[in-house]
Amino acid sequence: MKIEEFISNYKNHPVLFIGTGISLRYLKNSYTWNGLLKKISFELTDNEEFYLDLKSKCYENDTYQYEKIATLLEEEFNTLLSQNRNGKFKEINDIFYENMQKDINLSRFKIYISQLLSNLEYKETMLDEIIELKKIRKNLY
Repeated sequence: MKIEEFISNYKNHPVLFIGTGISLRYLKNSYTWNGLLKKISFELTDNEEFYLDLKSKCYENDTYQYEKIATLLEEEFNTLLSQNRNGKFKEINDIFYENMQKDINLSRFKIYISQLLSNLEYKETMLDEIIELKKIRKNLY
């Protein structure tokens, strides 16, 4: 059975759950949980072992707890940036303090991630598929 035939049997549109796999397929600058946290950790410390130490603290039931790793990394990231106002992450601190002046409390860590992921770099080899996906987007909610 073709997908068109299957879908035509329904009166409403199917719900499509999209996880990180789609961004990994189509974007040059996409990350797995592990890859993202490892990159941020290295950018912060210039030390690959720092991330491995964090990761080792968050191993439970034969799996790594990436939410816990992210929490520990966020605490370290925010602390180190607060101690080095005009260092490597000056731009992040500028955004943080600009918002704090307006009583908007943001995490420096989350500001950094939003900037890291804000520029979409598409894989050239996937442009044909991206064009096809854009054609059907009017039917996605």
